[in-house]
Amino acid sequence: MTFDWQAHELRLSEAIKKGPERMGKQDVEVVQAEMAMCMKSFNRFLRYVKIVETPMPGETGKGTITFQRLPHIDRVIAALLKDKMISILKARQIWISTTLSAYVLWYALSHEGARILDFSKGQPEAKELLSKSHRIYDQLPFFLQLPMNPDSTEEMGFPVMKSLIKAFPSTVSAGISYTASIVVCDEHAEHPYADENFLSSKPTRDGGGQYISVFTENAWNKDNLATTIFEDALAGKNDFTPLFFPYDVIPGRDAAWYEAVKRNIPDRELAGLTPDLYMSKNYPRSIEEALSTPKTVAAFDSAVLTELKGGAKLVSRITVEKEGIDYEYINIYRDFNLGDYFVAASDVSEGVGRDYNVTVIMNVKTGVIVADILDNKLRPEEFAYHSVKLLEIYKNPVWWPEENLWGRVVINMARTLGYKRFGYRDKERTKPGWFTDEKSRIELFGGLIPAMNNHQITIFNEKGISQFRDIIRNANKNGRIEARSGGNDDYPIAVGICWAKKKDVHTELSFAEPIHTLHFSGKTTVRV
Repeated sequence: MTFDWQAHELRLSEAIKKGPERMGKQDVEVVQAEMAMCMKSFNRFLRYVKIVETPMPGETGKGTITFQRLPHIDRVIAALLKDKMISILKARQIWISTTLSAYVLWYALSHEGARILDFSKGQPEAKELLSKSHRIYDQLPFFLQLPMNPDSTEEMGFPVMKSLIKAFPSTVSAGISYTASIVVCDEHAEHPYADENFLSSKPTRDGGGQYISVFTENAWNKDNLATTIFEDALAGKNDFTPLFFPYDVIPGRDAAWYEAVKRNIPDRELAGLTPDLYMSKNYPRSIEEALSTPKTVAAFDSAVLTELKGGAKLVSRITVEKEGIDYEYINIYRDFNLGDYFVAASDVSEGVGRDYNVTVIMNVKTGVIVADILDNKLRPEEFAYHSVKLLEIYKNPVWWPEENLWGRVVINMARTLGYKRFGYRDKERTKPGWFTDEKSRIELFGGLIPAMNNHQITIFNEKGISQFRDIIRNANKNGRIEARSGGNDDYPIAVGICWAKKKDVHTELSFAEPIHTLHFSGKTTVRV
């Protein structure tokens, strides 16, 4: 006998409207039949999946919406139901993570003893990935909502099925003791311990479990497991099924949309990327574009540097009446004024025609470099002498020479010359100067790049400005910020130290305690 689908749908609709408390025997039968079909078929289950989308001002149709079966989503679903190992390279925000969250929820609800492991970059991301499954569960009809325990931000369990979905951040030991039915690695290219986690998933893969890698290409580093798996899959070197989805698989994403997004990328989100590179990685148009490797990326906005250099051409150096100032080395652009506050920093080298010795003095209120020294011939002792003379003009501000081999020579020489106001790295004031390591380098450039790109710093030395063009994010070193081969970072380092330490300069005037009474000899008292 042919199944009467029309009658089934009508009876099901009526039963759902009644709810579990008012259903009769026939209602229960039709609901149980529908539940059995949903548990057997992911495609059937998707009929009941609803997504909560955040509405934006001026938009309609957002809120709780029915899951959309777009063509690229159908391709993903087909792969999920057929292939054991899947590698998906994608543009951002195209519903792949949502589809996977619905899939693993369905699998946990419908397969006894299922174990699904969701891996993400960190703990917050892991919780968010699991929460997508939780939000889908919350919107399901009552007959698909099996009792849940545990019910937390890290686990969803269904005791009647003895099944579990568990979220993990990518750590060295994450998932090491689990054999899973399905392993999902979301934003896989960003996982810090992807290789270790892949190794721990070997029992799952060897046992016939499903392994799903989903990622958007890392702009700085192609040397990651997700990219390797995908490229090997394209070349037929492994058993993964490779899928790629460009930015325009979502309706409404046309060329005009693409240009609008590129035009409005916030500087904070660019983080030193060029708009074109940002788009090619986050919203690729082709596999070739997504996998292209930029060897170098400018750290500072070229347009800002061009504007600074144009302004510098219009500024003349000034002279001051002070003994010992040698204008062959010293550049003064703004004189000292009462009420201004300054901080100084130096990048120190051997001074033999290679790297530069640089001292800069910054007005902490305005971000203006008021004076500097930029020379690659001065020996450290000579550099210390000229720096001290320059600092005296600005009433001896706190000075942060870079503490390296030659920096220590400069500090010792400056002390011999009587300079006392150094910046210190410890409360005991035993470690003078700025020490550059990977941590402080990140701090330095993390503040300097947005400050420069947002016009918060003014520089009048054209050669100094040119050195900012030498600073790159090296894709071959995980985006490390450094001078390009043959370039210099001495002037940017000195400016960066000033910017990092300007917050330590107190710019409020200090007054003595007010006098309440003045006592003179005898019995006379004057109150003020």
